[in-house]
Amino acid sequence: MARLRKLRPGPIAVTVALYDLWKRLTPQQRRQVMAMARRHGPTVAAKVTKLSRRRRP
Repeated sequence: MARLRKLRPGPIAVTVALYDLWKRLTPQQRRQVMAMARRHGPTVAAKVTKLSRRRRP
């Protein structure tokens, strides 16, 4: 019996989806997104790095 795997989008698919979403935003919404990314980006990146180090043996 074949196992069913959950499909996970690759990095290119995620990039194309985010680009499409970005194009649909108004200029004001784009500024808001950039402000949030500047404020919260370093925290999120640190947590992702910590989690990825913990997963690897």
